[in-house]
Amino acid sequence: MFVGLLAASIAENLVSGDLIWTVFLAAALVVLVLPAVAARDSAAMLPPEVTALAVLPAVTRALGPAWATEYATYLSVAALALAVVAELSLFTSVEMAPWLANAMVVLTTMAAIGVWAVLQFYSDAFLGTHLVGSADDVNVAFVRATVAGLAAAVVFERYFADHADAESASDLPEGETG
Repeated sequence: MFVGLLAASIAENLVSGDLIWTVFLAAALVVLVLPAVAARDSAAMLPPEVTALAVLPAVTRALGPAWATEYATYLSVAALALAVVAELSLFTSVEMAPWLANAMVVLTTMAAIGVWAVLQFYSDAFLGTHLVGSADDVNVAFVRATVAGLAAAVVFERYFADHADAESASDLPEGETG
């Protein structure tokens, strides 16, 4: 259902002519379905909570109020970083300490927003656009990206801590509690 909502958001952005968001959301769709396609098993998907977090910004951007659009950008990048780190943890032999996984989510979010800021700067310099208002605007973007990355890391930590607690409780012999 969440992947279908993301596909509908991609179509909406394509129809409205927002090519940048169409490409970004298509990349998010690829990230979300890649494990299932690679394993040729539809059950090889991220947990619904993580998938929902990755899809929520796209739906908010498509259907939400205008003021939410700017925040959806940062949450989208953080959610995509979270999805990549979660997929590495769940579907590959990569093992990360929880603190490293959280740091990866935050740093990947900040790096993506940094690349975006550099691209906007060069677009302004060479194409005559006016995407970067001021240095203060860039600083605000980095603060928002950091906050979004930290929020995604908290979700990552809570989900997998709860998931690990549930697994350890199910491993106990019958009648024992953890």
